[in-house]
Amino acid sequence: MRRKTAILALAAAMLLGGCGGGAQPQENTDGTAQTKEETKEDPAQEAIRAVYLKNDYGELFVNIEQDNPFTGTIPQKIEDGDGNSLSAEDLKSGDVLEVYGNGIMLESYPGQYPGITKLVRVEQENQEYQKKYQDMLDQFCPAPDLSQPPELSVNYRTEDAVVTAACGRFGYSWQYEGSAAAVDTVHVLQAPELEQQAVEGETEMTLLFTYEPQEIQVMRWESSAKNESLSDIPDGEQVEVSAGGEGPVITVQPGYVYQVFARWQEGDATYGFETAAKE
Repeated sequence: MRRKTAILALAAAMLLGGCGGGAQPQENTDGTAQTKEETKEDPAQEAIRAVYLKNDYGELFVNIEQDNPFTGTIPQKIEDGDGNSLSAEDLKSGDVLEVYGNGIMLESYPGQYPGITKLVRVEQENQEYQKKYQDMLDQFCPAPDLSQPPELSVNYRTEDAVVTAACGRFGYSWQYEGSAAAVDTVHVLQAPELEQQAVEGETEMTLLFTYEPQEIQVMRWESSAKNESLSDIPDGEQVEVSAGGEGPVITVQPGYVYQVFARWQEGDATYGFETAAKE
């Protein structure tokens, strides 16, 4: 069954410090028509005071004033209270931060705040906050289920939305704690239904696995090569995979079928989707 694409509707550009008196960010659309206020840090804008939490499986911010969790890209500009430069590696779970940015976030739960421009650490490894928000961290950054091959979603931006969509899985070989399973299915070009992603020309797409693989290979074919009765699979074109802040990144174009092969210590799995021009 074709899975429905989950499109995260963008919130209206609500500024921090609006109704309710709390400092809650709302994200922009990342379109070309962004305003000056959306793209530059506003010195007069109140920062969010948040606790930074992390474990072996992910990272999370929690707005201390509102107890609201959100995720965000760690910026290059990180300082301590005295203005000394820090790196992302210097951040520890429980650190209390002043979070500066464009003040706009996606309407999702937890929220997504990619517009962070600066972090200022005002307190280190607060044990009280670590204990208070541990359940929240475990909920949103859980240990992966190694008994099954990971799921794959793709994330990309259009002019008016940020799209996150699940991809179909086309076979896998998996071993875990003495049990083994192997599922062989049709090639992506032979699939009667493929998850279709509507993109606006050349688009960067992030591959979001349940947990990161050790090896990734991406191939593509023109959509015209699709045929359920194919007996010989034509040679595909290899797609470059680069490292990104949220996961591996590929550049896609409309009119292609993409196959993603990934390998873990427990086995491997194949996924696929198709791209089309956004109307």
